[in-house]
Amino acid sequence: MKRLLLIIGTAAFLALACTQLYNRFLNPDLQFFLKVAEASDAWAEHIHAADRPVYVLAGGSEARSSVDPQILLDEFGIPLINAGEGAGYGLQANVAMAFRYLKPGDTMVLSMLSTSDINVPSTSGGIKIAFYLMGQDMFSCGLIKPGLQNLAGLLQPDCRSFAVWLTRYFAKNGRTYKYQEKTIVHPSGWMEIQHRDMAGYKPYYVKQTVQYLTASSPLFIAALHDIKEACTARGIRLVITIPRACNLPDSQEQIIHDCLEYTQMGIPVIKDEYLGCLPDSDFFADTPVHLNAKGAREYTMMLGEALRDNRFWTRQELEDLLDNLRPEGDTTEYRAP
Repeated sequence: MKRLLLIIGTAAFLALACTQLYNRFLNPDLQFFLKVAEASDAWAEHIHAADRPVYVLAGGSEARSSVDPQILLDEFGIPLINAGEGAGYGLQANVAMAFRYLKPGDTMVLSMLSTSDINVPSTSGGIKIAFYLMGQDMFSCGLIKPGLQNLAGLLQPDCRSFAVWLTRYFAKNGRTYKYQEKTIVHPSGWMEIQHRDMAGYKPYYVKQTVQYLTASSPLFIAALHDIKEACTARGIRLVITIPRACNLPDSQEQIIHDCLEYTQMGIPVIKDEYLGCLPDSDFFADTPVHLNAKGAREYTMMLGEALRDNRFWTRQELEDLLDNLRPEGDTTEYRAP
């Protein structure tokens, strides 16, 4: 019996060890984002050498593919570090990793792609990549809590990723992971996706769930409060930018409600007239939120002008936009809660 238990225990230990080695050194998604983090580390060293306040862009791959720090530096003299990782890692993990580059007097520019609860907590992948990049320091900003749940996430085998990788590898279909397809990671940390897969995509409409009321989830709002408090405690300014997506203009109403909620919380929102809706697939690469080179340059230029001129939405401007969007004959007076 003891021998059987020893065999079972040894097998379980070896299986766990193999999955951890796979996650650390072979998992294609994690390896790719570790690679882009290395590019940002080198760029940050260059930027911090000037000993001046910097901007750090936090978010998912929509941020990583949309903003080229080299353009901001060349065109506006704005030092920015692109710390975008994968949106699937969770808001808390992505923001925690961005804190690696921030010091008192700096500004975090948070790319706000989604306000859904499901996108807030750090996933197993988010815990892993944060630990690989930061070690125990990933707990320092308070967004990733020490505890059994996150420890389990760190040890959890990524069986689905491994199965997909094996299937695609042995199928020899040339498509292992999308980020490795015609994707260039520039020295500035900008992820240029040259792969094109938007031919059949039609812009979509993000339906508003509650008319004339903000619809952000409680978990999301609580997380945003935590991020704001973590920035305040460190003397870091927090602003929000709304990434451009291949959405129909009808989606703007919900986005305006969200921006009003951020403004009510005292978090400035960068003023971009598109309000997250760019219904032209010619500006996108392989997904409705990954800008191609043309789209990234235009968005980067907008961001540079807004940061240079301190251009943010006011509450009155957002309320006026809502008034202009409401149906004819609707006299309901909107006021942010």
